[in-house]
Amino acid sequence: MSASREKKARQERGADYLSPKQQKALEEQKANRRVTTIFTVCAVLFVLFVAGIAVWNSNVIQRSAEAVRVNGKAYTAADMAYYYYSGRSNLLSNATSYGIDTSKSLREQSYSDTQTWYDYLVESALNTLTNTALTAQAAQDAGFSGSDEVESTVKETLSTLESSAANSGYSTTQYLKAIYGPLMTKGVFERNLRLIALAEAYTNSGSDPANYTADELNAAYDADPNAYSTVDYEAIVFGSSSFASDAEETTENTENTESDDGSAAALAAAQDALARYKAGEKLDALADELNGTYMDSSTQYGSGNDMMDWLFDDARKSGDADVVDYTYYGMSMGSMVLVFHSKERADFHTVSVRHILVDDEAKANDILAQFNAGDKSEDSFAALAQANSTDNADDGGLYTGVYPGQMVETFNDWCFDASRQTGDTGIVQTDYGYHVMYFVAHSDFAYWQELVASKLTSDRISAITENAQSELLSGMKYIET
Repeated sequence: MSASREKKARQERGADYLSPKQQKALEEQKANRRVTTIFTVCAVLFVLFVAGIAVWNSNVIQRSAEAVRVNGKAYTAADMAYYYYSGRSNLLSNATSYGIDTSKSLREQSYSDTQTWYDYLVESALNTLTNTALTAQAAQDAGFSGSDEVESTVKETLSTLESSAANSGYSTTQYLKAIYGPLMTKGVFERNLRLIALAEAYTNSGSDPANYTADELNAAYDADPNAYSTVDYEAIVFGSSSFASDAEETTENTENTESDDGSAAALAAAQDALARYKAGEKLDALADELNGTYMDSSTQYGSGNDMMDWLFDDARKSGDADVVDYTYYGMSMGSMVLVFHSKERADFHTVSVRHILVDDEAKANDILAQFNAGDKSEDSFAALAQANSTDNADDGGLYTGVYPGQMVETFNDWCFDASRQTGDTGIVQTDYGYHVMYFVAHSDFAYWQELVASKLTSDRISAITENAQSELLSGMKYIET
């Protein structure tokens, strides 16, 4: 092709024509763009990966995972952690007595033949969450808010939490995670705290006898009089351990050592005491002579042991006496002589008192003088108890629902003095030390009425929870052990 024709062809192709050099440059440019695109995509994916790791490490995903379903409503792993770690903390605080190795996972240690300690804690936490959630739901369905009690509980608990965190050198969030695990936040804690406070307020409201009619209270009493009665009795306890023998018993063919657990000797002593009591001797004197422990007391009904079954038998008459098995938590611990005096409906009124227990009289007098120099209010007494008492200080020395015979004799006598009035103070000496006393109030209702109201409330709450449908979900895998 001539030069003139080549020029004309290039003019006809115009801008579409690329020389070989230009074509090479274009290919390199395209390749560079592909590499840039690949690196851009990789960079974006890397950023997303890092962000995902950050989200995962923040426990947002794990915290929100559904771990439990109760009657169709799901609760998160963080919610379950609240109940699980509460039980775990209590368990590990007594690890030695339970034989738990704190250096090992609870999943690896047996609670029973069928459960590990982890299984036990999960089951307990599930039951607590279930009962709490359903009781709180019942309260809401009934239009019960319990606002004053709930808000007071929440406020006091959060205040204590913040103080404890500060005293431990933690932020509130750090402190919560240390106690309730990595999933816990202040919001989750408060949500469950409110749930529990509402359930407790609803339960407590039902325990007030004022919420029931006289007919309802009387009908419940008539259905089971023993449950709302008290028995006055005397007894001598002969513990097997007090009569145990270490004598060696050797046969002709073997050399075995048997240790007598003392049960036979304890029974023989009880039978001897019973015979001599019926012959006219005093029970307390017999206890001293025969190595027994004398009791002169009253008791409420409790099923499941020979003592209660004998004392509350409807055929019992004043002066009846017999020997029965002495048991403790279902285990035979010896024998006892029982003497029945009377059974009556628990018509007495319980009392509420505060006390400050100290180890010497001078300190007791000084504390009482401090109280009398102030405004003499119950709150100021409670503050002194928190600062000085060696018993029940956290609650300001408060005991509620105290019934006759519950406390040691001198403490009991002061509480139930017929002249006792709100605001009365005094000092009482017992084997435990010196008690600075403050009388709060008598109950407005007879004790049997309080017991009935409590039983009716318990039955109502049981009805709420007895048919609960609960299940564990995949989010449980985030509950650390």
